[in-house]
Amino acid sequence: MNKSVIAILSTLSIFVGSQVFANDNVQECKKLQDDYNVIYASKGFCFKDPEAKAKYGNDNCYTSKPKFSEKEQLRLDSIKERQKELNCK
Repeated sequence: MNKSVIAILSTLSIFVGSQVFANDNVQECKKLQDDYNVIYASKGFCFKDPEAKAKYGNDNCYTSKPKFSEKEQLRLDSIKERQKELNCK
């Protein structure tokens, strides 16, 4: 195999690998946001975000400032930290 073919294949594998990695990050970001929203929804949070509103509804909501247990707050904090690490939008 000549050097040009190796260079092209190498570049292509990096591109494909980065796309797979990016897709994994997008999926993880979505999962993290869902986990976050589930905790909020369970506490009667009234969503303003259209996607969250559509998914969780506001029929049973009653607060814009839910109270969380220590365990829930730790989970919310860890989700936010991971979202930051992944540069989730």
